[in-house]
Amino acid sequence: MKPISEHIVDSAWQEMAGLEIDEIRAMVDKMSEEQPYVLVYLMAAGEEGFSDEEREILLYIGMVVWRIMSQGDAPLPQVDEQMLDTAEAANFEMLEALDRESPGDFIAVAENMLNQYNQLEVLKYIVEAIMEEGDDEEAIDIEEDNKGWMLIVLKTIVDCFDAN
Repeated sequence: MKPISEHIVDSAWQEMAGLEIDEIRAMVDKMSEEQPYVLVYLMAAGEEGFSDEEREILLYIGMVVWRIMSQGDAPLPQVDEQMLDTAEAANFEMLEALDRESPGDFIAVAENMLNQYNQLEVLKYIVEAIMEEGDDEEAIDIEEDNKGWMLIVLKTIVDCFDAN
């Protein structure tokens, strides 16, 4: 799949942000039909250690990612459990490799990985969405320990969708 443009990322994000609750439910139903394993993966990933609000955020960002990737130049592959397991394992291997780097090399290696990542604009959106701090009293801040796990879960989904 060709890289998703910043324009597509922004327009899909705005589209999803403007949905009413009934439209969001319909979108969840559509995702359940088209990508059932991705939906289950998103829901299961946040079961332990995440607050209810954090699980909702993970699901919502995951739905936005699915919507963004659906607007790419190729149809999305039908993601299954094996694809998710393989992509998740690769992401954990990447983290372990980064962990073995010296502090000075870590930044260079991480930058090189990012520069070679096919869906950089989608990954930027994910990082921004996870790291966003709430401005008002009703905003939900994600616990620091959970941000990394959310990033792995969401990157795993992008990797599966980008598999063709």
